[in-house]
Amino acid sequence: MKICIITPSLGLGGAERAAAVQSIMLSELGYQVHIVLISNVISFDFKGELYNLGALKDKSNTFFDKVKRVFLLKEYLKKNNFDFVIDNRLRTNSVINEVGICKYAYRNFKVLYVIHSSSYKNEIKENLFLKKWLLRDAYKIITVTKSLLDLIKPFHDNEKMKCIENAVDVESIRLKGDQKFNISFPYILFCGRLEEKCKNISLLIKGYAKSKVYKEGVKLIILGEGPDKRAYEELVISLKIKEHVHFKPFTINPFVYMKHALCLTLTSFYEGFGLVLIEALALETPVIAINCETGPSEIIEHNINGIMLETYNLSELSNALKLIANDAEKVSEFRKNTLVSVQKFDIKNISKKWKAILED
Repeated sequence: MKICIITPSLGLGGAERAAAVQSIMLSELGYQVHIVLISNVISFDFKGELYNLGALKDKSNTFFDKVKRVFLLKEYLKKNNFDFVIDNRLRTNSVINEVGICKYAYRNFKVLYVIHSSSYKNEIKENLFLKKWLLRDAYKIITVTKSLLDLIKPFHDNEKMKCIENAVDVESIRLKGDQKFNISFPYILFCGRLEEKCKNISLLIKGYAKSKVYKEGVKLIILGEGPDKRAYEELVISLKIKEHVHFKPFTINPFVYMKHALCLTLTSFYEGFGLVLIEALALETPVIAINCETGPSEIIEHNINGIMLETYNLSELSNALKLIANDAEKVSEFRKNTLVSVQKFDIKNISKKWKAILED
């Protein structure tokens, strides 16, 4: 069986990491996997034959170049005669681009569209007819959480919809977490794209400042890149905590940071899955997250493997950070429950769900 995975890139984001793991998982099931990149970013491990449209995009990206790449995608799909196409792209592209891909390039192929973010609910509400029409011919529409499935069920054919969580390769993550690491101070960690509209990192920075755990030597590490990095650096300066907050660039191995953290934090306004939560738990690191619309509630067991906050209240976040920094016994209890809590997301278990759909 030949499968084509289409992804924005193989770097930077959680959806992209999920697509990379997807390629490994499906290859290990014995399928012939190809990967089409929309952008030329390759950081994550993957398996399969690569077709890099992003390399062409880097050379020139006029309107006519975009149209040309749609034609090239169509030719590639026809030439390889794929049994299935798995589309991991974001749903925020231009109308012309989406019509070209969904209605022209994908025509006559069995396409499984993966919805990675709860923001899709707002996008579909803004243009209900168009979004429904674009995915009308889908073979399946896959959501990465059950709550996301419930959110978008009203908008699509329910018989085509299925929840398959993102997979994590627990064994691989733990091996990478064991690599050499030279940070000796205790720290709280954020890992992800530095983008306020989604990630709400300003709340974390303010919560850290209010908690005053830096007086006990506990630092805050913000790991990643994004458009709002400068704004966060300025916020840290204005709160007079610059010496306690460390900004670290994107790395292909964030797992060493996760393993040694007191906890990993997530204060997002919205998520799809919250992959970093599972990755941290796989490394026996507790998590603190706000229960945004989809994701955390299906991963975090409150007061079992971490702390789940129900509001964006600054004082509640501050108190949670203080607990993690000061209550070693509680943190030890959390650690005992972390690894077992994510086994259901391991690549071996999630692969069974994909196999069931592809071989139905």
